[in-house]
Amino acid sequence: MSATSFDFFYTRFFDKVENDPDFFDYYNHTSQESMEIARERANAYLLEAVDIFTLKCTPDVDFYDIDKDNGCFNFTATTREIEIISRIMYSIYLERDISKLKPIINSLSTTDIKSLFSPANERKTFEDLLNWYKNKTEVLISNYAARDRLTNKRKTILYES
Repeated sequence: MSATSFDFFYTRFFDKVENDPDFFDYYNHTSQESMEIARERANAYLLEAVDIFTLKCTPDVDFYDIDKDNGCFNFTATTREIEIISRIMYSIYLERDISKLKPIINSLSTTDIKSLFSPANERKTFEDLLNWYKNKTEVLISNYAARDRLTNKRKTILYES
């Protein structure tokens, strides 16, 4: 039986968050310990991403056919599936950062600072970016659902006469 290691998904996801040092660096932990924490977080994102993916389409393979002991899916995932799932993982990661953008405008005292820095605008820009990214991922999911996962040919509906 063929299998796809979760590492393929983690690697693709880590490439998307590589510029965030906080994701890979934890206070009072060695590099190896920090990477293990990052992998645990990525695993949680992966499982959540599978839930979202299977809610948005019905894949031809069972994404819940998982070997938890070996950290793999019990089928061979396509590169397209790995990319879509890793994009959903990244969206989940970004969504969790929205809570960090709580407006602090009331803590600023001078009107000059208030006019130069608007946390509300920063939050809106971040949310717009997240929505744009999620929309791109939705298009990929729709395209995936309309095509054969192995041949990439469009699925056809056979109508009875």
